[in-house]
Amino acid sequence: MSKLIYFKRYLYVIDRLRSRPCSFSDLQEHVMRKLENDDIDTTFEYAIRTFERDKKDIATLFGIDIHYNRKDKTYAIDEEEIEDQSVTRMIDAFSIHHALQEGNKLSPSVFLEKRKSLGTEHIHGIIHAIQNLHLLQFTHQKHWEDFSTQREVKPIAIKESQQRWYLVALDKKNDVVKTFGLDRITHLKITDTKFRPIAYNVEKEFQHAFGVETYEAAEKVVLEFSKQQSNYIKTFPLHESQHIVEETEDSVVLEIFIHTTNDIMMELLKYGNDVKVLSPISLKDEIKNRISEMSKLYI
Repeated sequence: MSKLIYFKRYLYVIDRLRSRPCSFSDLQEHVMRKLENDDIDTTFEYAIRTFERDKKDIATLFGIDIHYNRKDKTYAIDEEEIEDQSVTRMIDAFSIHHALQEGNKLSPSVFLEKRKSLGTEHIHGIIHAIQNLHLLQFTHQKHWEDFSTQREVKPIAIKESQQRWYLVALDKKNDVVKTFGLDRITHLKITDTKFRPIAYNVEKEFQHAFGVETYEAAEKVVLEFSKQQSNYIKTFPLHESQHIVEETEDSVVLEIFIHTTNDIMMELLKYGNDVKVLSPISLKDEIKNRISEMSKLYI
Protein backbone atom coordinates (compact mmCIF):
# COMPACT_ATOMS: atom_id res chain seq x y z
CA MET A 1 0.00 0.00 0.00
CA SER A 2 1.28 3.49 -0.87
CA LYS A 3 2.80 5.47 1.98
CA LEU A 4 0.63 8.39 0.86
CA ILE A 5 -2.47 6.38 1.72
CA TYR A 6 -1.13 5.71 5.21
CA PHE A 7 -0.42 9.40 5.73
CA LYS A 8 -3.80 10.49 4.42
CA ARG A 9 -5.49 7.94 6.63
CA TYR A 10 -3.74 9.33 9.70
CA LEU A 11 -4.81 12.86 8.84
CA TYR A 12 -8.41 11.83 8.13
CA VAL A 13 -8.57 10.17 11.54
CA ILE A 14 -7.12 13.25 13.27
CA ASP A 15 -9.37 15.62 11.34
CA ARG A 16 -12.49 13.66 12.24
CA LEU A 17 -11.70 13.27 15.93
CA ARG A 18 -10.76 16.92 16.37
CA SER A 19 -14.27 17.99 15.48
CA ARG A 20 -16.09 15.72 17.95
CA PRO A 21 -15.87 12.27 19.57
CA CYS A 22 -17.18 9.36 17.53
CA SER A 23 -17.53 5.61 17.59
CA PHE A 24 -15.25 3.37 15.59
CA SER A 25 -18.02 2.57 13.09
CA ASP A 26 -18.52 6.29 12.39
CA LEU A 27 -14.77 6.80 12.09
CA GLN A 28 -14.45 3.79 9.82
CA GLU A 29 -17.17 5.12 7.52
CA HIS A 30 -15.57 8.59 7.47
CA VAL A 31 -12.08 7.31 6.56
CA MET A 32 -13.32 4.96 3.85
CA ARG A 33 -15.51 7.65 2.30
CA LYS A 34 -12.62 10.13 2.24
CA LEU A 35 -10.30 7.63 0.58
CA GLU A 36 -12.94 6.79 -2.01
CA ASN A 37 -13.39 10.50 -2.75
CA ASP A 38 -9.66 10.65 -3.40
CA ASP A 39 -10.10 7.91 -6.05
CA ILE A 40 -7.84 5.65 -4.02
CA ASP A 41 -8.27 1.94 -4.59
CA THR A 42 -9.34 0.82 -1.14
CA THR A 43 -9.45 -2.93 -1.46
CA PHE A 44 -8.98 -3.38 2.29
CA GLU A 45 -11.42 -2.95 5.13
CA TYR A 46 -10.49 -0.38 7.73
CA ALA A 47 -10.64 -2.81 10.62
CA ILE A 48 -10.22 -2.07 14.31
CA ARG A 49 -6.78 -3.70 14.28
CA THR A 50 -5.68 -1.29 11.54
CA PHE A 51 -7.04 1.61 13.54
CA GLU A 52 -5.12 0.49 16.64
CA ARG A 53 -1.90 0.50 14.60
CA ASP A 54 -2.79 3.93 13.23
CA LYS A 55 -3.28 5.21 16.78
CA LYS A 56 0.27 4.21 17.67
CA ASP A 57 1.67 5.74 14.47
CA ILE A 58 -0.24 8.99 15.06
CA ALA A 59 1.17 9.21 18.59
CA THR A 60 4.70 8.58 17.31
CA LEU A 61 4.59 10.86 14.26
CA PHE A 62 2.49 13.75 15.55
CA GLY A 63 2.60 13.38 19.34
CA ILE A 64 -1.21 13.17 19.40
CA ASP A 65 -2.93 10.70 21.71
CA ILE A 66 -6.35 9.34 20.82
CA HIS A 67 -8.43 8.69 23.93
CA TYR A 68 -11.15 6.08 24.31
CA ASN A 69 -14.24 6.71 26.45
CA ARG A 70 -15.44 3.31 27.64
CA LYS A 71 -18.75 4.71 28.87
CA ASP A 72 -19.74 6.27 25.54
CA LYS A 73 -17.63 3.87 23.46
CA THR A 74 -16.19 6.80 21.53
CA TYR A 75 -12.74 8.03 20.52
CA ALA A 76 -11.59 11.64 20.85
CA ILE A 77 -8.61 13.98 20.65
CA ASP A 78 -8.03 16.71 23.22
CA GLU A 79 -7.13 19.79 21.19
CA GLU A 80 -5.28 21.37 24.11
CA GLU A 81 -2.85 18.43 24.19
CA ILE A 82 -1.52 19.27 20.73
CA GLU A 83 1.46 21.43 21.71
CA ASP A 84 3.42 21.40 18.45
CA GLN A 85 2.21 24.43 16.45
CA SER A 86 3.69 23.08 13.22
CA VAL A 87 1.55 19.95 13.58
CA THR A 88 -1.54 22.05 14.22
CA ARG A 89 -0.85 24.22 11.17
CA MET A 90 -0.30 21.18 8.97
CA ILE A 91 -3.55 19.56 10.12
CA ASP A 92 -5.47 22.81 9.65
CA ALA A 93 -4.06 23.23 6.14
CA PHE A 94 -4.99 19.64 5.33
CA SER A 95 -8.55 20.16 6.60
CA ILE A 96 -9.01 23.35 4.59
CA HIS A 97 -7.49 21.81 1.46
CA HIS A 98 -9.87 18.87 1.50
CA ALA A 99 -12.87 21.01 2.36
CA LEU A 100 -12.12 23.03 -0.77
CA GLN A 101 -11.59 19.88 -2.83
CA GLU A 102 -14.98 18.52 -1.84
CA GLY A 103 -16.57 21.80 -2.86
CA ASN A 104 -15.13 21.30 -6.39
CA LYS A 105 -15.36 25.01 -7.17
CA LEU A 106 -14.01 27.67 -4.83
CA SER A 107 -16.25 30.45 -6.08
CA PRO A 108 -18.83 31.57 -5.08
CA SER A 109 -18.64 29.71 -1.77
CA VAL A 110 -15.05 30.44 -0.74
CA PHE A 111 -13.02 33.62 -1.16
CA LEU A 112 -9.31 33.35 -0.46
CA GLU A 113 -7.02 36.19 0.61
CA LYS A 114 -5.36 37.61 -2.51
CA ARG A 115 -2.34 38.84 -0.61
CA LYS A 116 0.38 36.28 -0.23
CA SER A 117 3.79 36.34 1.43
CA LEU A 118 6.79 36.34 -0.90
CA GLY A 119 10.01 34.42 -0.48
CA THR A 120 8.43 31.14 0.57
CA GLU A 121 10.23 29.43 -2.31
CA HIS A 122 13.40 29.76 -0.21
CA ILE A 123 12.04 27.81 2.78
CA HIS A 124 12.95 24.31 1.60
CA GLY A 125 16.56 25.25 0.82
CA ILE A 126 17.01 27.20 4.05
CA ILE A 127 15.69 24.33 6.17
CA HIS A 128 18.13 22.00 4.41
CA ALA A 129 20.98 24.40 5.23
CA ILE A 130 19.88 24.67 8.88
CA GLN A 131 19.65 20.92 9.36
CA ASN A 132 22.97 20.25 7.65
CA LEU A 133 24.87 23.28 9.00
CA HIS A 134 25.70 24.89 5.64
CA LEU A 135 26.55 28.58 5.28
CA LEU A 136 24.10 30.65 3.23
CA GLN A 137 24.91 33.48 0.87
CA PHE A 138 22.29 35.87 -0.50
CA THR A 139 21.46 39.40 -1.55
CA HIS A 140 19.35 41.32 0.94
CA GLN A 141 17.54 44.63 0.60
CA LYS A 142 15.71 46.37 3.43
CA HIS A 143 12.33 47.94 2.68
CA TRP A 144 13.49 51.41 3.71
CA GLU A 145 16.75 51.38 1.74
CA ASP A 146 17.31 51.74 -2.01
CA PHE A 147 20.43 49.58 -2.09
CA SER A 148 21.13 45.91 -1.44
CA THR A 149 23.90 44.14 0.48
CA GLN A 150 25.61 40.78 0.13
CA ARG A 151 25.28 38.54 3.17
CA GLU A 152 26.95 35.38 4.38
CA VAL A 153 25.22 33.87 7.38
CA LYS A 154 24.97 30.83 9.61
CA PRO A 155 21.27 29.91 9.49
CA ILE A 156 19.61 29.06 12.81
CA ALA A 157 15.86 28.92 12.24
CA ILE A 158 12.88 30.13 10.25
CA LYS A 159 10.25 32.20 12.05
CA GLU A 160 6.77 33.23 10.98
CA SER A 161 5.18 36.55 11.94
CA GLN A 162 1.92 37.99 10.63
CA GLN A 163 1.93 35.94 7.43
CA ARG A 164 5.55 36.82 6.70
CA TRP A 165 8.54 34.51 7.01
CA TYR A 166 11.95 35.39 8.44
CA LEU A 167 15.36 33.76 8.56
CA VAL A 168 17.04 33.90 11.95
CA ALA A 169 20.79 33.72 11.33
CA LEU A 170 24.20 34.74 12.62
CA ASP A 171 25.60 37.39 10.28
CA LYS A 172 29.30 36.59 9.71
CA LYS A 173 30.02 40.28 9.13
CA ASN A 174 29.75 41.14 12.84
CA ASP A 175 28.79 37.86 14.54
CA VAL A 176 25.36 39.20 15.50
CA VAL A 177 22.13 37.19 15.26
CA LYS A 178 19.71 39.00 12.96
CA THR A 179 16.40 38.40 11.20
CA PHE A 180 16.06 38.62 7.41
CA GLY A 181 12.67 38.77 5.71
CA LEU A 182 12.46 36.02 3.10
CA ASP A 183 10.60 38.44 0.82
CA ARG A 184 13.76 40.60 0.77
CA ILE A 185 16.17 37.79 -0.08
CA THR A 186 17.34 37.10 -3.63
CA HIS A 187 20.11 35.03 -5.22
CA LEU A 188 20.08 32.53 -2.37
CA LYS A 189 22.99 30.08 -2.44
CA ILE A 190 23.52 27.09 -0.17
CA THR A 191 27.28 26.78 0.08
CA ASP A 192 29.36 23.67 0.75
CA THR A 193 30.99 25.38 3.72
CA LYS A 194 29.96 23.86 7.05
CA PHE A 195 29.79 25.54 10.44
CA ARG A 196 29.53 24.41 14.03
CA PRO A 197 26.13 24.46 15.79
CA ILE A 198 25.22 27.82 17.34
CA ALA A 199 24.05 27.99 20.94
CA TYR A 200 21.00 30.18 20.40
CA ASN A 201 17.56 29.46 21.86
CA VAL A 202 15.12 30.98 19.35
CA GLU A 203 12.03 30.28 21.46
CA LYS A 204 13.57 31.95 24.50
CA GLU A 205 14.95 34.94 22.59
CA PHE A 206 11.59 35.71 20.94
CA GLN A 207 9.22 34.68 23.73
CA HIS A 208 8.35 38.31 24.56
CA ALA A 209 8.31 39.56 20.97
CA PHE A 210 5.35 40.68 18.90
CA GLY A 211 6.71 39.73 15.51
CA VAL A 212 10.50 39.59 15.25
CA GLU A 213 11.54 42.86 16.90
CA THR A 214 13.32 42.68 20.27
CA TYR A 215 15.36 45.89 20.37
CA GLU A 216 13.40 47.35 23.31
CA ALA A 217 13.28 45.84 26.80
CA ALA A 218 10.32 43.56 27.55
CA GLU A 219 7.87 45.02 30.07
CA LYS A 220 4.33 44.68 31.31
CA VAL A 221 1.79 46.43 29.11
CA VAL A 222 -1.72 47.11 30.41
CA LEU A 223 -4.46 47.70 27.83
CA GLU A 224 -8.13 48.56 28.10
CA PHE A 225 -10.32 47.32 25.25
CA SER A 226 -13.92 48.16 24.53
CA LYS A 227 -16.28 45.33 25.39
CA GLN A 228 -17.08 44.68 21.74
CA GLN A 229 -13.44 44.56 20.63
CA SER A 230 -12.45 42.46 23.63
CA ASN A 231 -14.51 39.57 22.29
CA TYR A 232 -12.14 39.48 19.33
CA ILE A 233 -9.02 39.79 21.47
CA LYS A 234 -10.16 36.93 23.70
CA THR A 235 -10.44 34.52 20.78
CA PHE A 236 -7.25 35.73 19.07
CA PRO A 237 -4.85 36.95 21.79
CA LEU A 238 -2.28 39.62 21.05
CA HIS A 239 0.43 37.54 22.71
CA GLU A 240 0.78 34.22 24.52
CA SER A 241 1.35 36.10 27.80
CA GLN A 242 -2.06 37.79 27.58
CA HIS A 243 -4.35 37.48 30.57
CA ILE A 244 -7.42 39.39 31.72
CA VAL A 245 -7.05 41.61 34.78
CA GLU A 246 -10.52 43.10 35.00
CA GLU A 247 -13.78 42.84 33.08
CA THR A 248 -16.81 45.15 33.32
CA GLU A 249 -19.96 45.72 31.29
CA ASP A 250 -18.17 48.28 29.13
CA SER A 251 -14.54 47.17 28.87
CA VAL A 252 -11.88 44.57 29.49
CA VAL A 253 -8.44 45.31 30.96
CA LEU A 254 -5.68 42.88 30.06
CA GLU A 255 -1.94 42.54 30.49
CA ILE A 256 0.79 41.32 28.18
CA PHE A 257 4.53 41.09 28.76
CA ILE A 258 6.25 42.17 25.58
CA HIS A 259 9.02 44.15 23.87
CA THR A 260 7.47 47.59 23.23
CA THR A 261 8.70 47.89 19.66
CA ASN A 262 7.23 49.40 16.52
CA ASP A 263 5.45 46.16 15.65
CA ILE A 264 3.21 46.20 18.73
CA MET A 265 2.59 49.96 18.37
CA MET A 266 1.35 49.47 14.81
CA GLU A 267 -0.87 46.64 16.00
CA LEU A 268 -2.43 48.75 18.76
CA LEU A 269 -3.02 51.69 16.42
CA LYS A 270 -5.01 49.31 14.23
CA TYR A 271 -7.72 49.11 16.88
CA GLY A 272 -8.33 52.88 16.90
CA ASN A 273 -10.51 54.09 19.76
CA ASP A 274 -11.35 50.54 20.82
CA VAL A 275 -8.12 50.30 22.85
CA LYS A 276 -6.39 52.52 25.38
CA VAL A 277 -2.86 52.04 26.71
CA LEU A 278 -2.92 52.35 30.49
CA SER A 279 0.76 51.59 31.07
CA PRO A 280 3.67 51.95 30.68
CA ILE A 281 3.66 55.73 30.39
CA SER A 282 6.39 55.65 27.72
CA LEU A 283 4.25 53.52 25.42
CA LYS A 284 1.16 55.59 26.18
CA ASP A 285 3.02 58.80 25.24
CA GLU A 286 4.43 57.30 22.04
CA ILE A 287 0.96 56.19 20.92
CA LYS A 288 -0.37 59.71 21.67
CA ASN A 289 2.45 61.26 19.62
CA ARG A 290 1.75 59.01 16.66
CA ILE A 291 -1.96 59.77 16.77
CA SER A 292 -1.14 63.48 16.87
CA GLU A 293 1.16 63.16 13.85
CA MET A 294 -1.51 61.18 12.02
CA SER A 295 -4.15 63.85 12.68
CA LYS A 296 -1.89 66.50 11.10
CA LEU A 297 -2.13 64.63 7.78
CA TYR A 298 -5.86 65.46 7.61
CA ILE A 299 -5.77 69.17 8.49
